[in-house]
Order: sequence, then C-alpha cells, then structure tokens
Amino acid sequence: MPDGMRMEIDMRQAHRSRTAAWCAGGSLAAACLTAPVSADFTDWMFDWYTASGVEYMVIDVYAQFDDPLDTVSSVFNAQVSTPTGAAFHHDDFHTLSGQPGAWSVEHSGDIPGVVDASIDSFVLIGGPIGASNTTELDDLFVPGTGGAVPTNAGWFNVEPANLNGRVDPENLRLLIGRFVLEDFAGGDLLMSFGANLAYDQGPGTELRYAWDGGEGSGPIHEVYIPSPATLPTLLLAAGWSSRGRRRSRS
Repeated sequence: MPDGMRMEIDMRQAHRSRTAAWCAGGSLAAACLTAPVSADFTDWMFDWYTASGVEYMVIDVYAQFDDPLDTVSSVFNAQVSTPTGAAFHHDDFHTLSGQPGAWSVEHSGDIPGVVDASIDSFVLIGGPIGASNTTELDDLFVPGTGGAVPTNAGWFNVEPANLNGRVDPENLRLLIGRFVLEDFAGGDLLMSFGANLAYDQGPGTELRYAWDGGEGSGPIHEVYIPSPATLPTLLLAAGWSSRGRRRSRS
C-alpha cells in the first residue's frame, strides 16, 4: 500500500481478526458471546506543564474511561496541529544524529545530558517509555515526519496480551501521547487534538470504538496554553505550583 494511503480500514480489520483469534475455541469462545464490554471511553484529558523553567510546554494526552478493565489497542484517525504550524519538539536518540526526531516512544529515554523523555514528543499505547514499549506506528509516519503528526495517522499495541493499554486503576486513564512545544512566548498558544481509538477489556472481550463505529476522529479539542507572562498568575489563581490540568474547549 502506498505511503499516504489511509490505513484505518486495514487497522479495524486487523483488530477484528485479532479479536477473532482470541475468541477461537474453548471457554474464550463462550466469553466472547456472553460477556460484551459494558464500559465506555468518556473523553480525552490533557495535562499541561512547563519543563526547564518555562522553555518548554508539555502537553500529556490521556484517554479517559470509566472502568478499570478498559484496555486500549489502538489510536487512529489522529488530527493534531498547532495554529501557527509550530513543530513539536523532540529530544530522543534520533536527534543525536541530526535527524528531526521520532514519534515512536521506543526512541525515547532518560539519560542525563543525552536524551530526555520529559521534553520529547512521542505517541504510545501506555506501557514503559523506551525501547521495551510495544507500540508501533502506522505507515503514515514516514521517515522524516519529525515535528508534525501526519493527518489521520495512528499507532497501536502490537502485543495486546501484555495489557500495556489497560488504564490506570486509580484514575482510569491511559497516556497515549506527549506533545512538547518550544519557545512559545507571545500570547496564548493552542494545540488542536482529535482521534478515534479501539478498546476492549482484554483478550476474549468485545472490541469497541470511541467514535462512530471506528469511523472519523470525533470532536476536535482545542487546548489553550497560557503564555509565560501570564502562566505564573494563572497557576497561583488555580492553586497549582507547576502543573495544569485540562485547559481545553471542544
């Protein structure tokens, strides 16, 4: 399939094939028929905070659910942009060799003075940050993608049985991306984000989609980020010292 051709149909078929494999034979087959998923994706959540003083603004994007068994297998049809076209910052092993940076989380890491995942942009389906993560990108992330997420791109957990995509049992959410902006002084800056996702409650359970049966990308959220000049005042007024929580309008 050519680079640039949308992969969401193939991805949905792959997910259904994987689910069918889980449901083949024995008690799993009965479970697939009698125990559909009853939990729901509720919305995207955004945490924003500064790093290295106010040099970088970091936006962590989470998928929010309402059940501790909810498990994400893929994010797709992503729509991610900044109003000025500003590139997202990377600080990973790709940038060490002069490349524009990679969106795959396996290239991120924390080695002082070498790479810093706290100010690196990447996407993932939960799990550890670094080479052991089992998230893979679809074909729209061509080499040299660098500072932008391709329109309608997606990423998925290639080993769903490891449950990297299961939500945190306490806050019922899952990290699916980190987006870092550099040198954002000069008025409020926003990031727009929308995407679809596929989820279930583990092997042998019904696969579900956040929006429209796996079509489209759902509502686009606009994440408003204060400029450095107004940030300290807003943080103090909100009772925060260094981090913000969900500054968005959809």
